[in-house]
Amino acid sequence: MDRRGLTVTLIALMMVVMLTSSTTASPGIEAGIMQSPGSEDGQPDAENNTLYLFGNAQLTNCFSKFNNTDAESANYGEDSQGGTSLMDIKVTCRMDPVLNEDIALKEGEMINARFAIDLGGAWTNGQDGCNGDCENLNISILKANNAVAIKEFDSLGDGENFISWDIPVVEELIYWNGSTENIGIEFTMKLKGTSGGLNPFGGEDALFGLYFSHAENTPEYNASVTFPILNQTAFDDITGGGDGGGGGDGEGSMLPGFTSIIGVGGLAAAALLRPREDEE
Repeated sequence: MDRRGLTVTLIALMMVVMLTSSTTASPGIEAGIMQSPGSEDGQPDAENNTLYLFGNAQLTNCFSKFNNTDAESANYGEDSQGGTSLMDIKVTCRMDPVLNEDIALKEGEMINARFAIDLGGAWTNGQDGCNGDCENLNISILKANNAVAIKEFDSLGDGENFISWDIPVVEELIYWNGSTENIGIEFTMKLKGTSGGLNPFGGEDALFGLYFSHAENTPEYNASVTFPILNQTAFDDITGGGDGGGGGDGEGSMLPGFTSIIGVGGLAAAALLRPREDEE
């Protein structure tokens, strides 16, 4: 091979490498796990994939949607109770408007939930008047009325707690029916106020507080759950809704940029063969 042929070959190979790097998106971005301001109608898709939580100051109403703005929402809600009787917390934040289209999550990716919780009183059994009747905070991901993911948080402390919970997408979490499986986030906990003993002012009320998504809150205080939602092409590939030709992002489909790589590979092959043809 002469010098000119070698130069053309090297350039062609460099183009192959560049195309491979630029056309293959990272799994996280392809699955849509980056946070976004949200959709206008509050419905999810691959680009608008973060569910934001809203509610009132009394924590008697909580709802969620795939849009990060709600003019009626407070920035924080709490429930509290004096004395040492049991306070039973159950806060359910269902999607409103309700889910109205089918979605699928990318198996093996993570759902990421982030919450800021304020606590007061006692909730650990065996301590401060909790005798088997208290419960740690449990957070659930609901599909309709069914908890499809749940976690107990047993190391929370008095005051503010910042929770980041990564939930792997397993089979039960992949498909969501838009007509019957509305999305919900639920918080449950049982806690008590503490007495001050001989000090009448030394006790503490039972308190559960949740920071909502709100423009006044800094990012770490905004309640959100980000889902790795597949785009329409990938959804059709795995559900059979597409043309079955393997042209999407689903399993078994052609890799992004593969056609271009074949074309550049042809250029490289031509560069290798051309000097030989000249010699003949």
